Amino acid sequence: MGLRGVTLVYGPPGAGKTTFAAWYTYSNYERIFWVSVFEDEVSFRRNMAALGYDFGGRLTFWEAPLIDAEAFFGTLLDAVARERPQALVVDSVTEALAAGGGVGAIHNILYRAVKQGGVDVFVTAEEEAASKVTYIADNVIKLDYEVYPYGAVREVVVKKVRGGRAGFSLPFVIREGRGMVFLAPVASTRAAVERLETGTCLDEAVGGLYKGLLHAIVGPVGAGKTWLMLKVARSLKERGRKALYIAVSGAGAVYADRFGVDSVDVGLNVEETLAAVSSWDGEVVFVRGLEALAAMYGSSVLYMALRILSQTARGGKAVVVSLRDLHDLDILFDVIVRVEEKSAVGMRGPGGRIGEKITC
Repeated sequence: MGLRGVTLVYGPPGAGKTTFAAWYTYSNYERIFWVSVFEDEVSFRRNMAALGYDFGGRLTFWEAPLIDAEAFFGTLLDAVARERPQALVVDSVTEALAAGGGVGAIHNILYRAVKQGGVDVFVTAEEEAASKVTYIADNVIKLDYEVYPYGAVREVVVKKVRGGRAGFSLPFVIREGRGMVFLAPVASTRAAVERLETGTCLDEAVGGLYKGLLHAIVGPVGAGKTWLMLKVARSLKERGRKALYIAVSGAGAVYADRFGVDSVDVGLNVEETLAAVSSWDGEVVFVRGLEALAAMYGSSVLYMALRILSQTARGGKAVVVSLRDLHDLDILFDVIVRVEEKSAVGMRGPGGRIGEKITC
């Protein structure tokens, strides 16, 4: 995501506008000039360091007054010319616009900073103020943020990028120590699919597991889905692969210990579950218990979770989900295995003996 020129980042309170600006500038620039109208420098640096963005001497911080915006922006231009940063962040312009006027001054500093100084500028705004500055932005990033009983849902909506790809969204979470964590690859290209031999019946049934694909292990209660996933996870570990078993609402985590498999329990919370998947730095993730979310909050929640897991898999992980049935969502899966009495039948997959019953 190459953001050059003027970038507008807007969204509702709590959406993560400051975090987005911090993530991008921290990752891409060595000299940053940060202007804040609602946070002092000590608080800002402490909060950003907690997210993993310790700017240190790379960042010059200014506190902006809420009065006489035009005079302040004039002084700011002089400071920017003197400091010669690579990036300027104004967080946010909403207050200046609400105070009356300020549009001309904002336009002036953006034009002069970018056109004359070669500085990339990032401005944040609440949704109601965004329309006043959208027309001067080269790049427009909207942050969607909704809080539900099953967790918060956040997405970066890339509405416009000068000379680049736009018209897509990226789900994300914000985590202490890691900051902004995208649940799908930021790059437009997907990771290459890589087959992993498991040493189990899955090798015969569908060719094994595949990094970059979303897998479904489907079968009724008692069919052996959890047993098969843990058996595969243990076998992968013995082969030097890193696999994680995620139990939603503690669904079966006790068995993971018996198999000697790395595991984590998460609550009935979509955000927590997706964060656990994306935070794992290994190759394979097994998820059990997602249907509890559907039972509690409806099938649309299951669809949303699976859609994001599919995007996550595209980044290079093999993601494996166990379900009692496919809930008419089979289109989301690249590999489908039906389990019956500790036997596996490959229903869909790049390889293996599709349609044949394989003893596990």
